[in-house]
This record gives sequence, C-alpha cells and structure tokens, in this order.
Amino acid sequence: MKTIKFLFSDLNQDERQILGGLVTVIVGAMFLMWLISTVKPPVKDFKTLDTQVHFVKKHELPKFYSKYANRIYNEKYGK
Repeated sequence: MKTIKFLFSDLNQDERQILGGLVTVIVGAMFLMWLISTVKPPVKDFKTLDTQVHFVKKHELPKFYSKYANRIYNEKYGK
C-alpha cells in the first residue's frame, strides 16, 4: 500500500483527477462488457409464426357485407 501511495504522492490535483477518470472509465467498460456477456437469447417454447410473411386466406365475406351490398345497389339502381 505504501508503494501505491508513493506512486501517487508526486502527482498534482489535475493528474490525479485524470487518472481517477481513466480508472473509472476502465472499470465502467469492464462492467458493461460483463453485462453484455451475461445476455442470452430468448428461448422459444413453441413454434411461432412470422407474422410479416404468414398469410391466411379467408374465403368468407364479413357478416355486414350483405347489408352493405344491398345499400349500394339500392343507391345506384333505386328500389
């Protein structure tokens, strides 16, 4: 411990702050690298569909379509 104090005793205030900042940056970078290394990809329990490319054809008209079609026909051709 005396050698560490001896190494830093001849530094002025600015040099100590720069050295402390470098130590803080290095420790912070090591912490962030550790956080990155602990991340694991999610595990899927079942097969999922890719909703961007999966398409299901529907051959049924919606229930309101008949009412809509009759209204349009009556507007165009009258009753």
